[in-house]
Amino acid sequence: MSISFFVVDPQHVDGTDLSLVPEASSESKPFIVIWRLVSTRDDHTPQGLYLPIDKTLLVDSLATLFPQLSTSYPTGPDLERIEACLARDETFTLLLATETTTHIQRAAEGMSLPRITLKITKIVGSLTLITLKLLMNTRAHIEDLIVSNDCRGQGVGRGLMQRAIQEAVEVRACRMVDLTSKPDRIQARALYESLGFKIKDTGAFRYYAPS
Repeated sequence: MSISFFVVDPQHVDGTDLSLVPEASSESKPFIVIWRLVSTRDDHTPQGLYLPIDKTLLVDSLATLFPQLSTSYPTGPDLERIEACLARDETFTLLLATETTTHIQRAAEGMSLPRITLKITKIVGSLTLITLKLLMNTRAHIEDLIVSNDCRGQGVGRGLMQRAIQEAVEVRACRMVDLTSKPDRIQARALYESLGFKIKDTGAFRYYAPS
């Protein structure tokens, strides 16, 4: 039974959906796209807009990203662990930020629209969202927000966080989203507060979904 990886539901870092409307130029400079990673079995493909993603690229990229988050992570997760986590799709969500390019080919004879090809050139960020279905409510917890050192200051972290909140509240029907952050991560904590997270007495951050 073969397992394939795909990225789905692409958005720009500002939260707008990725448009495939052709632009004047046939080539684009790399731009950042936020995706959700999914796995399928036996050659099935996801619905909507998706791209297959190479497993080696995924594993190697996470092996580069995770040590940037903490010295306790000498490397990233292996393929077996990624597959096991993605299989728990009711509770586990992995978001990826990628450098992506578009290539536009002229419309073939008899076709009115050109062909647009998306290509992922690099994975530059990731975020894990865990959904907890409890007796009285459903809440989410954010873990392992990572942005490549090369892409700091481009809104990647904010884009991943906004997408995680959207996934938790609109898709998973969570009323609360929690996360923890070390006191010395001043920029990260400022980001969380700007997105509506409040610091609890325990030192954790909590976001409450609008009523």
